[in-house]
Amino acid sequence: MSGGRVRLVAGFLFLLPANAAAHTTVQGVGNFWAGAAHSLTSLNQLCFLAGLAVWTRFHEPEADARVIAAVFAATIAGALAAAVLADIARVDLATLLAAMMIAVGVGGATRLRIGVGPLIGMAGLGSVLSGAANAEGVVGSSLALFSLGGALASAAVLSYGLLGTRCFAAEWATIALRAGASWICAIGVMIAALTAARHFGRV
Repeated sequence: MSGGRVRLVAGFLFLLPANAAAHTTVQGVGNFWAGAAHSLTSLNQLCFLAGLAVWTRFHEPEADARVIAAVFAATIAGALAAAVLADIARVDLATLLAAMMIAVGVGGATRLRIGVGPLIGMAGLGSVLSGAANAEGVVGSSLALFSLGGALASAAVLSYGLLGTRCFAAEWATIALRAGASWICAIGVMIAALTAARHFGRV
């Protein structure tokens, strides 16, 4: 097997999630930083934000600040809602986040322009799910500080993603971004399939 194929296979295996369930809180760094680390180590959330950055790039630059604000506010709202509703409903957040990855991946890959309002709505919905997933990792932590750390980390990731995607205006960069968005969609499909397989007892 050539070196290029080895790197391709290794990269593919690196992207596969070992477990689609929520991970545990990072201990010993404080509630705020634990929340930030929780967001920054979630494949689902990072891929969603990367796909959202690519998709937002194909809208007007004036939308950036509003999308970032929506992600920040919705992440906190999702964490608080999950804390309040934890004993009422159990939702398969991994599958829903995978669905959001697929949605933003398709939007970016097809360069779909749906308007700023619907784009912000999609950003908010995905971030509510991310915030709820973060809340699952709270173990003996302050939910307020934990969710604030997660929200700021998510907003920062999206901000840097938007800066990176808007730095290049060349046609090759647009093609590369659309190809990356298609990979995010594919990863979402894989995560959804793995989660479904666990539910049906096949993994």
